[in-house]
Amino acid sequence: MRQNCIKLRVLLIFAFSILLIVPLFSQETGLKKQAMAKFRQGDYVKAIELLEEAKIKAPKDAEIYYYLGYFSHYLAYDYRPLIGYNVDYSDNVLRYLLKAVELNPHFGNAYYFIGAEYGARAIGALQNEDKHRYKTAYRMAFKYEAFPLWLLEYGRNILNSCDKNAVLFVGGDAEFNPSQYLQVVEHFRTDVTVIPIALLDRPWYVETLCKGVAGVLKKAPLGFTHEQILNMHPYKWDTLTITIPISDALKNELQLSPAATMKWNILPDLKSDRGPRLSAGRAVLANIVETNKWQRPICFSLGCHPYFLAGLDDYFQLYGVVNRLLPVKTKNSIYRISPRRVEKILSDVRNIKDFYDVKSHDMPRVSNILLNYYVVLYRLAAHYKEQNQKGKIKKIVIYIKKYLSPDIFPGGRELMKRIVEIGDMHF
Repeated sequence: MRQNCIKLRVLLIFAFSILLIVPLFSQETGLKKQAMAKFRQGDYVKAIELLEEAKIKAPKDAEIYYYLGYFSHYLAYDYRPLIGYNVDYSDNVLRYLLKAVELNPHFGNAYYFIGAEYGARAIGALQNEDKHRYKTAYRMAFKYEAFPLWLLEYGRNILNSCDKNAVLFVGGDAEFNPSQYLQVVEHFRTDVTVIPIALLDRPWYVETLCKGVAGVLKKAPLGFTHEQILNMHPYKWDTLTITIPISDALKNELQLSPAATMKWNILPDLKSDRGPRLSAGRAVLANIVETNKWQRPICFSLGCHPYFLAGLDDYFQLYGVVNRLLPVKTKNSIYRISPRRVEKILSDVRNIKDFYDVKSHDMPRVSNILLNYYVVLYRLAAHYKEQNQKGKIKKIVIYIKKYLSPDIFPGGRELMKRIVEIGDMHF
């Protein structure tokens, strides 16, 4: 009888505990959903307030800390200027994210935002030409595992795809931050000037590109004066053609006529009541291409959004895992791909030895960047199809199966099927 009473008491306590926990869990879940809705509406401040409330109710929920770091990061860098932003604010963003990975060591997206936050701190240091803080930011990002092996390997392959002394334009954080760690901490391919293309509309950054920063950033070919940089603005523009002379070396390489020039139609990218306008960033890009005069190779990562390219993608040659700028339009021409360069980067298995690390250190927000390997190999297979070299297509299929399992990414499997179809093989 006594034992039955004890059991009944334990059951009642357990049931009462469940009754207390369920409403708390429900409240916390509801607050997270509300926060997500506010974030999507652009109300970052309210989203963060809701998450702070949710954190009190569920202090061990890694997802809440992740979203607090994520939303706070966006509030600082993707919103109107934040009053009171300073290092303490950035430290708080990192505390949220580090708490998320403490509670869940496999929270890949939290590691990504740790890298993004340290990358933003590095950009702030660059603005002040503080080389020590710039390098320290990337060292700290590496320390907190923001740059997994597969991502650093991809960064090396981007840099190694470029010829010596190249200018390399890149897209987002997943391309820029690892490349900067490799350059300023590991001193890897420091001959390349790496430029995040989205920063070309910021006067301070253009000024920095003009001068360069020893040990951090090799200066870019730019013809703007200091006054012109300070007065950057949207320029009155219609569709205009810029004619750029071609160096003799490049004419010889591409077997062009002595009189050949590059003719680039630059489309305006802004509208106003007074007619079309060319954005400051697009004007800076045009100036770099003009000023360079083909003295240095110019490349673009595969992550550069077409919006920023101003029609330059018509002149791209696939060159390893980047696009190389040429002075001739490459579509349906012999220049659209450099098979030798692609093979040099991707046929050497040492360049993809860390590919499978993505299975252990996945960052869902950016891991799909590795699909670029399959895209490049698909385009190489299409080239071999035109050359009637089925044996080489078969080698690509064997290579992917052995070293780049297509089952890791859904898109990889689809691209593998297309390569097999090109080679008239079976998958």
